[in-house]
Parts: sequence; C-alpha cells; structure tokens
Amino acid sequence: MSEQISYTIPQRSPLYQAPPFDYKAYTKVSVFCRVEEAAIRKALPKPFDVRGDVIEFFIMDVPEGGSLGSYAEGGIVVPMSYQGRPGGHVLYEIVTNDDSMAVGREVWGYPKKMGEVEWTADDTSVKAKLSRRNVSLIEIDFKAGGAAFEKPLLQPRFQTRVIPSPESSDVTTQIIENTLGQASTIRHVVGTADLKIGGNATDPFSDFEVLEVVGAEMTVANFLLAFGKIVG
Repeated sequence: MSEQISYTIPQRSPLYQAPPFDYKAYTKVSVFCRVEEAAIRKALPKPFDVRGDVIEFFIMDVPEGGSLGSYAEGGIVVPMSYQGRPGGHVLYEIVTNDDSMAVGREVWGYPKKMGEVEWTADDTSVKAKLSRRNVSLIEIDFKAGGAAFEKPLLQPRFQTRVIPSPESSDVTTQIIENTLGQASTIRHVVGTADLKIGGNATDPFSDFEVLEVVGAEMTVANFLLAFGKIVG
C-alpha cells in the first residue's frame, strides 16, 4: 500500500489542507467605483474581455476561515467575461497570512501577496487600510446610511493560474472558474465611504482613477470556498 501524499508541501507538515474552507461571519467593506474602461483593459489578462467600467475596491476581515484560521485581505475586482461567460476577475489581492496566500495562488490562481490590514469596525461603520511594504494601497472610511445602488455582476470568479517551469522562464497557464458555495448573508448595510487609493510600480492600485463612487456597502456573511474548475 503506497503512502498517502499530502496535498501540499512540506509533506510532513503541509502549509494548508485541501479545500473546502468554511468561512463564518466574515465582514467585508466594498466601494464600487466607475473608472476608465481602458485602464481595466490594460490590466486584465488577455484571455478575458472587459465587461463594464464599475470595479470593486474591498477590504475584508475573516475571523474564521476554516483550517485557514483568521486573517484579513483586500484588493480589486473587475467585471469581465471569458468566452462569453460573465463574471469577475480579482486583479490584485493582498492577504495577511501565508497559508491563505499560498492556497489562493496555487489552487485557484488568485494573485495574492502578503501585506497588512488595519481594521476597526462596529455595526454601522468600518475604518480599514490595506498596505504592503509600507505603501498604502486602499483606505476606506465607511459609514451606514447611503442610498441603494446597482452592483456589477462579479461572480463567478475567473482567474489565471500561472505555473512556472523549473527548467526555464516558460510558464503553463490555466483558466480557473471558482464559485462561492453555501453563501448566506447575516447583515448587509448600504452606506457612504471616503476612499483613498495608493500604490507603486509593484502594486499599481493607483492606475485606476476614480471617476465616480457608485456606492458602498458592508456585508457580514458566510460562504464555503471549495475546489474550482479548469475551463481553459
């Protein structure tokens, strides 16, 4: 009987387990902004088509992510389509623990990097800051009380999973479709938000000039992060 090989490395003490990961009562603050469609096109991987000009800036606090434990993250999600199928692409994403970073990159192709999140929240407000290597990337000051608004469709996610060759600079690329399962909302609050975007050449969040803030929201919810599907 052959020995069971662990899902990832180190094989004696894997960094993360195989999905699914059961997320409980995470809190996410999102600001939806209209930007130049040309800026989305410039940043979006080539297999994808731009679908709209309203993108999501978000920061998220995860008190319980199954075996991934507690961490925080933030980033940018843009509307796109793949072979005519609409969805969302996580363009940039910063997380605060190594197992979430590794599993996101290696399994689904999420573009995760390690960084920092400052987070203060109550039932009606969130003040959060996303940064990496001492560079502020997203700052959100959210308060309840805004008008209802129409959000872009950003699910399912379509990501490019890039697998580097150990022999050369060649890569293998796969398109991964990922849908959140068993999603349930505990609380949803529409509000207003002050938004500041920073960045640099390494993390070019500021390539997007905000033309209009369409709306902002705070969501407390659950979901199950399960295996994705290779679609290209």
